[in-house]
Amino acid sequence: MEKNKILIVDDTPDNVKLLKTILKDIDCDIIVATDGEEALNKTFEEQPDLVLLDYMLPKLDGMKVLEKIKEWNKDIAVVIITAYGSERLAVETMRKGGEDYIINKPLRKKEVLDVVNRILDEINLKKESSLEKEENRNLQAYRILSRFERKLRDFFVKTLKQEYGENWWSIGIPKNIQTLCEERRNEAILRKKKVQPLLHYTDFSHYLSIILYKNDVDNWKSIYEKYFINIGWIKGRMIELNEIRNDITHPKPITEMQYEKLKLYTGEILEYMDRNV
Repeated sequence: MEKNKILIVDDTPDNVKLLKTILKDIDCDIIVATDGEEALNKTFEEQPDLVLLDYMLPKLDGMKVLEKIKEWNKDIAVVIITAYGSERLAVETMRKGGEDYIINKPLRKKEVLDVVNRILDEINLKKESSLEKEENRNLQAYRILSRFERKLRDFFVKTLKQEYGENWWSIGIPKNIQTLCEERRNEAILRKKKVQPLLHYTDFSHYLSIILYKNDVDNWKSIYEKYFINIGWIKGRMIELNEIRNDITHPKPITEMQYEKLKLYTGEILEYMDRNV
């Protein structure tokens, strides 16, 4: 997990220096801003986990900065620091999304550390939970794609054989894909690995090329046009699925929207493949 980022916002150099000294034993990256506008710019650029925000600031006061940060990203924790504490200010801070309220200036080390450590612990627990969720989403997505690829390869073999007979491989598969698959299978044989059917050695990005292959034959017009809605429909879905697959295999956590698209698009394509034409 990456280090936490803490943004200190204070226009008094001595206060910044004191906060840095207090936080020196916490494993985090410290960022500094000296007025309200700079605080917002640094927040948007750096996306800190926690903002220690002075109430009295040039250009924009702390409460306005707090409000704008929370409008932009509610997950960024904000603590208002002030020497002008009051019950009204405490209520307003919490109402606008502040995580805590430190009244005293000069600041006391224990009070600051207690607040910062508690908030960072909560943030890191959320991050760990989110990471586990992302890993599980990627695992489920990988399983969906693997099942989809197996069914798609079987579909190609079945439909190409029906149209072109036993010469389906040499007639209905683009030459560059033939060469790639044959080279990879020969490499597997040399390495004494289990030998798979030739289409097993193709790439996901080549599946659309098989559907739309046009040379001496026209796979789309002869075979696949009657299965799928139109060229634009299948092209759009296969291109997006390929992008999602690239994220999964990098590996890169996919978003919930990507996961839902993956389920929707693979389900739609499989449904059309299963039609009795």
